[in-house]
Amino acid sequence: MKNIFNIIILSLILWVGSIQISFAASGPADIYKVTMRKVELCTASTGVTSCENAVVIGSGDRTIDIAAVGEGAVAAAYGDPALLPLGTTYTHMRVTIDRKFSVRSKTAISGGDGNTDECVTIATTDDMYAGDQDANKYTHKPAVAEGGTRAEMNMYLINDQFTRCNNADCDDVDADQSQEYDQGVGTSKHQTQHADGSSDDDHILIYELTSPYTVALIAPTIDISFGTSEAISVNNNGSNLCQIWAEEPVVTITLK
Repeated sequence: MKNIFNIIILSLILWVGSIQISFAASGPADIYKVTMRKVELCTASTGVTSCENAVVIGSGDRTIDIAAVGEGAVAAAYGDPALLPLGTTYTHMRVTIDRKFSVRSKTAISGGDGNTDECVTIATTDDMYAGDQDANKYTHKPAVAEGGTRAEMNMYLINDQFTRCNNADCDDVDADQSQEYDQGVGTSKHQTQHADGSSDDDHILIYELTSPYTVALIAPTIDISFGTSEAISVNNNGSNLCQIWAEEPVVTITLK
């Protein structure tokens, strides 16, 4: 007999109100690449460092474009449910991803307040990060001039203290801005909070399964599908400047 349960994960990335400024607007992405690093099932969990009786069902870096048609089949191949021990009941999933995302807006998006109406993702340059993307990727949040050439853009999960760029070259800034990652939103129970100065590339999320899953004789298959119709948000960040960030995709994971 097949065992089936659905885990509806409302977000992979849970941004908070400190970044989602008033009048922000959202739009679709036609490229949304996330790097999976590890997926584990747990019999219980109380936080990102807690995954009781953890079984790793997928490991190793794999970049997945979740906006691509048919990507569910590729994502599913990442996990191997045959590794699950017979008769064990799992209640949580722990997912480790890279803090870098590569995203492209499908169309131009209005900033939501009438001051910017041609916000698009653009090709990432060092200048956007005060001259050094690699050094400042977790500490600076760039500004993008509206009306640019639409392209794939790097976005990062920043530290809990960051510098906001107020122009396209990031030589006018506001330092000591605050970022927190929501806990207990949707089906996610916990996720990493990145301390000021952190250079760790991992972001960990704990999800509670909608119902416990007990491993039976026939190993389940894993199917993953995604929705990215509102995966990018923008906001006016000064005269003809856009602040752009990746929003949470809708993720449906089925074991059957």
